[in-house]
Amino acid sequence: MNYWLHRITGGDNAWPLSVELFKKGYISIGWSVFATEEYLSMIRSGMEGFDKAMDEQGYGRPRNRWNLWRFVNEMKEGDLVVVPFPYSFSICRIADNEVLTNESISPDLLVDCDGNKVTRKEDGYLYNSSGNYVDLGFFRKVEVLEKDIPRDGYADQALYSRMKIRQTNANINDLKESIRYAVEAFREGKPVNLRESVMESAAQVVLDKIRKIQNDRKFEDLVEWYMRSLGADIKTPWPGESPTESGDADRVAYFDKLGFAIMIQIKKHSGITDDWAVTQIKAYSSNHNFGEYATALWVISSGDGFSEEACRLAQEYGVRLIDGPQFARMILDAGLDGLEL
Repeated sequence: MNYWLHRITGGDNAWPLSVELFKKGYISIGWSVFATEEYLSMIRSGMEGFDKAMDEQGYGRPRNRWNLWRFVNEMKEGDLVVVPFPYSFSICRIADNEVLTNESISPDLLVDCDGNKVTRKEDGYLYNSSGNYVDLGFFRKVEVLEKDIPRDGYADQALYSRMKIRQTNANINDLKESIRYAVEAFREGKPVNLRESVMESAAQVVLDKIRKIQNDRKFEDLVEWYMRSLGADIKTPWPGESPTESGDADRVAYFDKLGFAIMIQIKKHSGITDDWAVTQIKAYSSNHNFGEYATALWVISSGDGFSEEACRLAQEYGVRLIDGPQFARMILDAGLDGLEL
């Protein structure tokens, strides 16, 4: 599979028609002078036929002829195409290996953005409702995967810069990761920005340090520091406060002004956290009276995630599960001022 950049503007008076064609699942290019089945066959036959077509129309060997060559001969079924617009871009997939011309495209598709029909006259060229020649000659059927992706929000620097090139199309296989990232970010509604990029990298560093240099007690102290940074008063239940069957909390964070308390079970380990922490914090809440405080139940783990049973019980009991990657980001959001652990 190849990746392409292709502008659909075409030549003279083409934009209103090419935009509407794209909405219907077609990308287009100019070169109407070659847009017959006879010339298409010559171009598809190879370089000799391509050069012959150019010679017959008196074009010689212009550099921009490679745009037509790529459009007709190199773009294949399944290839992905980035289509730039003034402030956005769309991504589509080439649907098949058929190339349509002014002779073979359905007249029903030839309608401009104002709903006016574009007609093909006896000379083989297209004309708009004002009688002006429209330079669109060749068409490819596509499947539009994502449309109207904002450039500023989802194109990284490499992709953003490449969309500024002046030529009609280009192979952009070197940007496949940029394209993949743009699609994933757009689908998840997470724009590309400096803060998110820095946060993603920094959070992994924080989590790695937590796992490497902090023991169980230090991790509990880190959770306590985090809650204090949010304005909480902390209670640390003493180990013998509750028998095992009565549950366990490692910290209770009180937000007096809000009349709110969070009971927290803390787990320092790697891998997946099982349902024991959820069971313990639920039992603790059931066996302790918090008076007029509204309460919440949290499990904070330095692990990679939670087991299916832990997630099921958490949903049933109303327990918030916070894994290592998420907690690392929470620490960064709070800031590191005063952290001396």
